[in-house]
Amino acid sequence: MKYLKANSLINFFFIFVLIYLIYHAVYGRFNFGNYLIYKFEEKMYKNLQSKLDQKMNDIDVDLNSSYYKKDDYIDEITKQNDPNMHYGETIIKLD
Repeated sequence: MKYLKANSLINFFFIFVLIYLIYHAVYGRFNFGNYLIYKFEEKMYKNLQSKLDQKMNDIDVDLNSSYYKKDDYIDEITKQNDPNMHYGETIIKLD
């Protein structure tokens, strides 16, 4: 009964645990592939959320400027409606 010594049983237990962990890392519900997909989706979500927050802030500024009839907003609206240059305007081209 040499193979039933305590030292052998401990080694067998750790080998079993190691095989169990490797199996579930490859075939489990949250394996390496799912982990990488989760990280990618989280990065895309944060990127889209920041873009959405920026657009909401831009819309909020536009609505606020429109409500208080600020000159810079009214100037932008007139430029969108009539894109041609007006007298006294200067165009600066940036490369």
